[in-house]
Amino acid sequence: MAAIAVMTALTGCGGGDSDGAAGERATTTARVAEKAAKDEVTVDAVQGDVRSAVRAAGIGRLSFPDMSELGNPCRVVGVLRTEDAPKREAVDSVLAVLKARGWGRMERIPAEDGGEGWHLVKNGWEVVLSAGEVPEGAGIVFDASGKACGVPMPSRPATSDIAPPERPVLP
Repeated sequence: MAAIAVMTALTGCGGGDSDGAAGERATTTARVAEKAAKDEVTVDAVQGDVRSAVRAAGIGRLSFPDMSELGNPCRVVGVLRTEDAPKREAVDSVLAVLKARGWGRMERIPAEDGGEGWHLVKNGWEVVLSAGEVPEGAGIVFDASGKACGVPMPSRPATSDIAPPERPVLP
């Protein structure tokens, strides 16, 4: 009899509601985690958006320099080289595809060199799109960076090379 009383007390008085509430909390937590994973923008997804936008413009040769060696795995730089400065229609088609793929808050940025620039945002990522002509050539540059990109960020060292090991280093 004492064993039944202890088991009843441990299982929430035998009503079964605690199992239902715990299951509901677990389901809600799983849904939130699934949505976050689905909404996370990866480096591959950003490169895919840029490739689709460039295909729509139908101009130039696109390349992606490897940015991971510079210590930021959540950065994508795409360079579209063209013979001449890209025409406004080509840039507009690139922007339209990026907007259709979820890049929003499009803001035009003034450029000093006579080129054109835009700032766009998508799920924690930002991209600056610059179009025009520079001494190195003509084309469009996509410079994107994000806080989460599906890969681990490099960790910071626990101590500084300058401070002695016993002193904490402020972040």
